Order: sequence, then C-alpha cells, then structure tokens
Amino acid sequence: MGTGNQTTRLVIQLGDGGSPETFAHTCGANTFGVTLTNNLGENTVLDCDNPLDVPAAIVRHLESQDTSVTITGMVTTAAWPTWRGWADDGSEKNIKILLDESAANNGGFWTLPALLQQLELGKENSGKVTFTATISGAGQRAWTDAT
Repeated sequence: MGTGNQTTRLVIQLGDGGSPETFAHTCGANTFGVTLTNNLGENTVLDCDNPLDVPAAIVRHLESQDTSVTITGMVTTAAWPTWRGWADDGSEKNIKILLDESAANNGGFWTLPALLQQLELGKENSGKVTFTATISGAGQRAWTDAT
C-alpha cells in the first residue's frame, strides 16, 4: 500500500454555458471515473544499414488524445432537468474534472468540451432511482494548476 500523500478530492462538474461560466457538482452523484487516453499510431522502420538481416522496429507516435468520464449516483429531482435536457438535446457542454487539492499537493483541474454519450437510469424494488452518465470529450482538454 502506498504511504505517500493521498487524496479523496476528485469531482466532475458541469458548466452552465454562461459567461463567465459557472461549474457545479451534480447533487446525488457519488462515484466519479476519468479515463485519459493517448491514441497511438505506428510505423515499421527498417534498419538502414542492414535492412535484410536486422528486424524492423516499430516506431510509435501520438495521433490523438481522448477523455471520457463516468458519473454515478442517486437521481435528485433538482439535478434531473439538467441531465434530461442534455440527453434530449445532444448539445456540447463544458465540464471540469477537479482534483481539489492545493498547489502544494498538485491540485488543479482539466476543462474540456464534452458530449453526453449515455444516460442510464435504474431502480431496484422500492429503492431510489440511480443514474450512470457516460461523458465523452469533444475537444482538447486543458489543465489549470491550483492557485
């Protein structure tokens, strides 16, 4: 187990589209996942001095980057209109992936435009309604260090 400084301060916030834009946590959300993907391309390169006897090497390079986010939790009546509207209109929305730590603890956040890829609602027996949202980046993510 790691003994270094650890954090519990990760949250995904949705932008309201205003100017200046305000970002807010979805009430009821309690699980957050973030995947940062580097999509690689590759070329096979022959050895120029001995191309027939030395195996070719694969040289890889970065072609693109992607960001995906999942949010799960309980559906609150206050948050429902935001999610329903986003699912129905399919619009682009800015999101903030916040590591809410001080600058000394390497905190900060990514912001990026995103699309709601999937919204799943669920309920078991007489329990509360839950949701799982899958959000895909729609452009470049930008990191801002905590101040």
